[in-house]
Amino acid sequence: MYTFILILGLFGCSSQKKLVEQAPFVVEGPTCQEYAAGRPEGGSGLILRIPLETLPSRIQFGKVYFRGRVLTPQLETENGSSVLICKFEREEAIVQKDIIMHADPMEEVGNQPPVMLKEKEEDFPFELNSDEAVLEYKLEGKRKSRFVKIIGIKEKTPLIYPSRPQN
Repeated sequence: MYTFILILGLFGCSSQKKLVEQAPFVVEGPTCQEYAAGRPEGGSGLILRIPLETLPSRIQFGKVYFRGRVLTPQLETENGSSVLICKFEREEAIVQKDIIMHADPMEEVGNQPPVMLKEKEEDFPFELNSDEAVLEYKLEGKRKSRFVKIIGIKEKTPLIYPSRPQN
């Protein structure tokens, strides 16, 4: 009986996501920035940049948990430094088709009613402030992922791209 309870306890602990105190890398000056295209079909979103120093050679990054979203980071090199870039693109605006308005209802058959979009609900296991994120990583040779909290993410002014000149 006690063995069964012990086994359940061990399996329960392995599914929890615990934050580590000390990561094998240093995060220096993380920022986030909203952007919006000049045209509705261009989309909008958010870019999270996490500059890293003293990065171990054999490390794999998993997901980034930020502002209720689960993001996939990409490791890039900028000016000789390693930077994790996470992009969240909002649903692109739906290009509206022309609506046919006619005295004869049979001419309006092709019109489609508006569709409500459902927001995807993803499992978000952390309670974070708006300037905090959690980064998942795994060192080579280790089976379990580790999670480190990143605090003090500075929000930059949004990038608003100009629209195309109207002729």
